Amino acid sequence: MASPAASRPAAIALALLALATALTAANAASCSASDRDALLSIRAALSDDAHLGVFSTWTAGTDCCANWYGVACDPTTGRVADLSLRGEAEDAVMAPAGRPASGVMSGYISDAVCDLDRLSTLVLADWKQITGPVPSCVATSLPNLRVLELPGNRLTGELPPSIGSLSRLTVLNLADNQLTGEIPSSLTALASLKHLDLANNRLTGRVPSDLGNLAMLSRALLGRNRLSGPIPASVASMPRLADLDLSENQLTGSIPDNLGSSGRVLASLYLGANRLSGRVPASLLRNSGLGILNLSRNALEGAIPDAFTAQSYFTLLDLSRNRLTGTVPKSLASAAYVGHLDLSHNRLCGTVPDGPPFDHLDAASFASNSCLCGGPLGKCT
Repeated sequence: MASPAASRPAAIALALLALATALTAANAASCSASDRDALLSIRAALSDDAHLGVFSTWTAGTDCCANWYGVACDPTTGRVADLSLRGEAEDAVMAPAGRPASGVMSGYISDAVCDLDRLSTLVLADWKQITGPVPSCVATSLPNLRVLELPGNRLTGELPPSIGSLSRLTVLNLADNQLTGEIPSSLTALASLKHLDLANNRLTGRVPSDLGNLAMLSRALLGRNRLSGPIPASVASMPRLADLDLSENQLTGSIPDNLGSSGRVLASLYLGANRLSGRVPASLLRNSGLGILNLSRNALEGAIPDAFTAQSYFTLLDLSRNRLTGTVPKSLASAAYVGHLDLSHNRLCGTVPDGPPFDHLDAASFASNSCLCGGPLGKCT
């Protein structure tokens, strides 16, 4: 058994090691001066118009890794890893006394954001009044960026042409802004991208023909823009695409024949309010995983494929305001569920079948066709 005197050097050594470890951890947790200066420059370019105190904790001379609202640091390096400021968050700052608030912030996104070169997450969402462009340096100076969310503002200008350089990006959300120009061709190089939302902007040009290269993509939301040209055939081969929204654009041509034929992955498809022509692919109606299908307000023609099965489960099926002819498919009666059905404003004829789902639908679902009768429209004469 070691004597007390012999154990003292070991105890002292352990104490010194613990102290050194604590000091190292403390030093690592402190943000760098350059990161703090960059954050203060970002703050200077923005104005908290609702006076919610978003930046009340951002104080010069303090540690930006210690309780600065919306800022998180890598504990091993002390570098800023996440900057996340949401105008509709429900925390104590944005929702005082438990009452949800809707923040308003004006100003612009400073290029200083690109000095945070270890940034993994950049979120400035739903502030309504932030203007100016997406800093082009975001695409070249933030190699670790995984999440870029800037929706719900008034950003203008074009998407950074070299956006495809962000090889680790998994989420790109720039929806609900006023962005113009074309979708950069480099975007389809984002091999890790899972969520793409560019909806409700003023984007023009074509949907990239090689969009299908984004093999990890599960959501592609490009609706409410000014995109033209055809739907790329490559989207039909995307193995993980669950939600596709190309509605309210100026797309032309036909719907790819094999869209929705690659298993049960595709869950929602919005193609309404375009200039699409041709026929409704049978693969869409046969797909047992597709629950929302909106092809309304196009120029689709021909008969509705009689391709429904007992596995068909549509919460919404809208084929209204096209040029469809023929009869209401009898196989629709075999569908497991049809919640909302709209076949109005077409050129359909014949008798509406009896039984479900037709017995819970009203006349508006079949209105303004050439010669439909039966079911909710009344007896055929």
